[in-house]
Amino acid sequence: MATAIYRNLAKHLNNLPGGFPPTESGVELRILKRLFTPEEADLATYLTLIAEEPRVVARRAKIDNAEAARRLEDMAQKGLVFRVEELPGKPAYMAAQYVIGIWEFHVNDLDPELISDMDEYKPYLFKTAWKQPQLRTIPVHQSIHNELNVLTYEKAEALIADHDRFAMSPCICRREKKMVGDGCDRPEAYCLGFGIAADYYISNGLGRACDKQEILDALVAANDHGLVLQPGNAQETINLCCCCGCCCGVLQEIKKMPTPVDWVSSSFIVAADAAICDGCETCMDRCQMEALSMAEEKVLLDADRCIGCGLCVTTCPSGALTLKRKPETEQMKVPKDPIAAAISHGQARGKLGMAELLKLQAKSKWDRLMAPK
Repeated sequence: MATAIYRNLAKHLNNLPGGFPPTESGVELRILKRLFTPEEADLATYLTLIAEEPRVVARRAKIDNAEAARRLEDMAQKGLVFRVEELPGKPAYMAAQYVIGIWEFHVNDLDPELISDMDEYKPYLFKTAWKQPQLRTIPVHQSIHNELNVLTYEKAEALIADHDRFAMSPCICRREKKMVGDGCDRPEAYCLGFGIAADYYISNGLGRACDKQEILDALVAANDHGLVLQPGNAQETINLCCCCGCCCGVLQEIKKMPTPVDWVSSSFIVAADAAICDGCETCMDRCQMEALSMAEEKVLLDADRCIGCGLCVTTCPSGALTLKRKPETEQMKVPKDPIAAAISHGQARGKLGMAELLKLQAKSKWDRLMAPK
């Protein structure tokens, strides 16, 4: 009976934008059993991508309103579902996909067994979760020269301009690597959240509140530490990761690909002028994708491996490396906001078609009308 509940939850998660594909080994079910009790696994299947009051979920699950409110809040605190609070004291809950979502919400309660299961599962998950990139790569500010035409949503500083709530959290990737003795010495606390993401991380003890200036300082420091800037793949975003190629699960999987350029949403690429290269090799240490090499003490660029982060540009003393905009035909379309991004990603996986979205909205509206207050 319990196994059937977890299989049902796995199917539910696989229908969300990020996916949760089955495997022959059943590692995905082991992960769910580590994170959810059977009762939590069952209740999670009644949540959708629309944030709803506990009474609405209670109607679907056929449980008491007060019990639904208590259980949903407990699950939100455990990082199993997502909570939003548009009005003070009026929380609403929605399904959280596994990645990016539930996995990241467990940054404070990792253990070696869970990490081992996740390492086994990542290659399967990546093939589903990255049918369309959930993150995009933007250049560090220091690599952008005056002549480069950069849109607002391609600048990290501009992405946070309209927000007034910020959180800084530990990077789960660097934390898990350190726990198994395979990490780097870069700072952990460079996972940045804004707006409702900041609210969730702060209220759940996953991160600490900070002000806009501290976020701006972190973006400058990211370049110093050789971290790739990866906001959510939308023009308006609520999260921004500062990632290293040695720990980041996403960058690690992309790095395995023969052409990483095809797996990232990035509008830029590096141009290399070997004629003025002084052969210092500083850029090779900075590149997270092994896109740069040396031949006869001159830099060579493998354009198929460049993700346009700009980290090599900022420390090139000769100016041999510069950032260029890709031709428009080679740039991925960036959805307007996180909702549009989720729908687009789901549709790339054959989910969330127009009929399915209309049905989802109609059911939510009906349940809201029928659920007792």
